Amino acid sequence: MEHVMEYQRQFKIIYDPLRDLLIAPKNECGKRKFICSTLRPTKLPFTELYDYAGCAKFTANYLEYEELFLPNKLPEIMPSPANVIKWQGGDCFDFAIVLCSLLLGTGYDAYVVYGTAPKNITTKDESLMECPFPLNFDDQMDDEDPHYDADEKHMHKKPTVEDNPFQGFSVDTKQPHRSAFEDEQKEKKEKEAHYKHMKEVTIDDDEPDFEPEDEYGRSRIHAWVLILAGERDMKESFFIEPTTGRKYTLDNSPYFSVESIYNHMNFYVNLDPSRPVESIDLEHFNEDVTGEWEYVMIKKKEKKEGGDDEEVDDGEGSEEFGEEEDVLDMPPPWSPKLVIDKEKFAEGVKNGAKTVFYKKCKVDHYSECKSVDGLVKRITLYEDYRRIITKEIRSYYSNRKDKLAVRRRFPYEFKLIEHFDSKTDYHWKKVIQVDGHSRKMYFYHHRVKDGLIYREEQIGRKTFEYYKGREDRLIYRSVTFDPEKLIEPQSLKMLENHTQREVRISKMTQKFELDEELPAAT
Repeated sequence: MEHVMEYQRQFKIIYDPLRDLLIAPKNECGKRKFICSTLRPTKLPFTELYDYAGCAKFTANYLEYEELFLPNKLPEIMPSPANVIKWQGGDCFDFAIVLCSLLLGTGYDAYVVYGTAPKNITTKDESLMECPFPLNFDDQMDDEDPHYDADEKHMHKKPTVEDNPFQGFSVDTKQPHRSAFEDEQKEKKEKEAHYKHMKEVTIDDDEPDFEPEDEYGRSRIHAWVLILAGERDMKESFFIEPTTGRKYTLDNSPYFSVESIYNHMNFYVNLDPSRPVESIDLEHFNEDVTGEWEYVMIKKKEKKEGGDDEEVDDGEGSEEFGEEEDVLDMPPPWSPKLVIDKEKFAEGVKNGAKTVFYKKCKVDHYSECKSVDGLVKRITLYEDYRRIITKEIRSYYSNRKDKLAVRRRFPYEFKLIEHFDSKTDYHWKKVIQVDGHSRKMYFYHHRVKDGLIYREEQIGRKTFEYYKGREDRLIYRSVTFDPEKLIEPQSLKMLENHTQREVRISKMTQKFELDEELPAAT
């Protein structure tokens, strides 16, 4: 610790007396500790944390982000990563230290980087960023269903072709007299009415809110993580934003500058922090020979080379260097071992719920097995930046008895789509329901009770079903209603499922497939 404090004092004398280094901050107990010894490489017993993507996702979701008290000043307290995990909250430095400790424990060549970053990064504002995971939903039926195209055709009424007894003979009918002026005035009124209606229901300022110039400019302090290529067969080096879990390349990152880089072995100081991140050779900073970096701890291989030189001179020199070598030994981590309770890890987020806003999107995360209905994630898609017009609400479920996996709701279309897993007693695959209009139900083909693979209910008009693999070779069954005609005592009728009223049946149809083993006459 004396060497670290002496290094900080000499750095101000030699390089910059006004520059502060985060080299020995106080911990939560008020004791100064070398920042490198704060990192505690740990490999937790969870398979989800064995790669960098899982570690980044866990850190971003498990911890609650807190901004620095002064955005342009280094933090005065640097708690241990064990307590940060216990509290489930911290600032950007706490996030970076926890993530770097997990990455070092799993074998990555990871470092904590701190420098300056824009406001949206330091405040964890993702409202204008694209959602980090794809939002498109593959809603295609399996190729094993041969009736998929036919089912879609049945949604539309087939045009009826009437016989024309006068085919080939036509009589020109005289068009009635119309006033061009009246037609023009009528069209003008319709356009004005349409324009007035669209003006009332349309948001014409669909753009992000105006953001005033940041009062701190480019001086906001932030910390993130750097992973170098080499270890764990990494092919390239890149940044990871610990507060969001996003990955950035070295030449295309949102950060402004780099002040220092450190891990559990050494602390490196950038002597020219005014350089942009893109112009810094971050892949070889720990092997710098250009004089652009300064480090605190002497590397072991450099000690051995220096020791050989000293041995050539005299014995006194080697003794002096041996004493210096003892002083410069890297102290062990002072933080307790990182431990995460299994139940806490299974929850994934603090207090069982977390909401994140993205560009025209909102994502709600919920702990598994905490909600009564099994809800684990809800994605709300919007048409505008202000999130007023809802386009789709997509809910994901798990551990439900009916095996419901995804529920998609389109409020302005009055449509509801539900997707089910295959292991269900009902064997539902997908249900599409339009309020007051229709309901379509797709079934998995391993349904063995009655062979039903598709059912469509055109409310108040018609209901038909498709079958497959039945012993009686039934492939189609339908019932057509006539809601306009009055129900007579002798009429065939039934109770309609949706309206709960009796409707008159006008037609019932059953179709069977041909048995190839029997002649058609039988």
